[in-house]
Amino acid sequence: MTMELNTLLDILKNTPAMRSKQAINPCVSVNSIAKNAIPANTRCHADAQDWKSLYACPGDDTAALPLNDQYVLHACEGMLPSFVANHPYFAGWSAVMANISDIAAMGGRALSVVNSIWHINSEQAQWIMQGIQDACRAYSVPLVGGHTNLDAAYQPALSVAIQGTAQKLLSVLHVKPQQKILIALNLQGQFHPNTTYWKCFEHVSDRVLQSQIALLPQLAEANLAYAARDISNAGILGSLLMLLEATASGAHISLDAIPKPNGVDWSRWLQIFPSFGFLLTANADNCQEIITLFHRQGITCAVVGETNASSAVTVQQQQQKSLFWDFNNQLFTGFCYADALKSQQESMLCPV
Repeated sequence: MTMELNTLLDILKNTPAMRSKQAINPCVSVNSIAKNAIPANTRCHADAQDWKSLYACPGDDTAALPLNDQYVLHACEGMLPSFVANHPYFAGWSAVMANISDIAAMGGRALSVVNSIWHINSEQAQWIMQGIQDACRAYSVPLVGGHTNLDAAYQPALSVAIQGTAQKLLSVLHVKPQQKILIALNLQGQFHPNTTYWKCFEHVSDRVLQSQIALLPQLAEANLAYAARDISNAGILGSLLMLLEATASGAHISLDAIPKPNGVDWSRWLQIFPSFGFLLTANADNCQEIITLFHRQGITCAVVGETNASSAVTVQQQQQKSLFWDFNNQLFTGFCYADALKSQQESMLCPV
């Protein structure tokens, strides 16, 4: 029996992952987005007179800093302690994989990885390191250092940071009304037991993994897409909110257009944290070329919606239509730069 759409969306809005994203910025006023204000703790590198400095602020998957004729990218991922304790090898692999996806979502290529490990058990710590090393080898990104702490008093914990470069950026700051929203997913995978992690890297050659992740910077450099967002632990719709929130944009999404394996229900599938999954925005004229490029690499890609100026996200499934989120009334992460962006020339916000 198909779940009623309002019930499904209510379940998704109240998952632990969605609540954790809303806890990122509790100090932001509930009216911040309605007023298009920049939250106080995101002003670290942001000067409203210099729009490029906004690329270094929270909102995108990666901070981007201009250097000569390119951008230097920085990102960091912390793994949940329970995940590190219960799935040490996969936690190590996932930490690298998530960082590489973050760099790609910004239109970049990864350069190097560093890590910090805290553990009570040297054997388990070795499994973590093996996962990190195997992922670095698979994606051809060197592990260049880190910090290891072993003591019976510690709680298992893992953080991995990454550096990269980009010639042209895919950024949530480039989202505007009437851009098509695409999803790119590798459906050739399976769930890691008792988790929402959709694994599609096992039994796949290093060459294929590297070719697939290289598609994102290729799209950026060919000016085929404006923005991208790695689908993370907030799932498909939660990641969509993070794609839209920086510009206080709205969207209409067709649930039926989202690719899904047979036998997986919508409630579980929309919560996935895939090893390869991205949301993108692009002009309608470029969508077929983007879809073809992904399909050539074995990745399913489809247009699933369109952005608008409403600041609200609506979802449609067959004849049902429901409001999922309204940024006018409710923050998600709180990272919104709409006011600063309005003051800039529109021709400078999107790739030429």
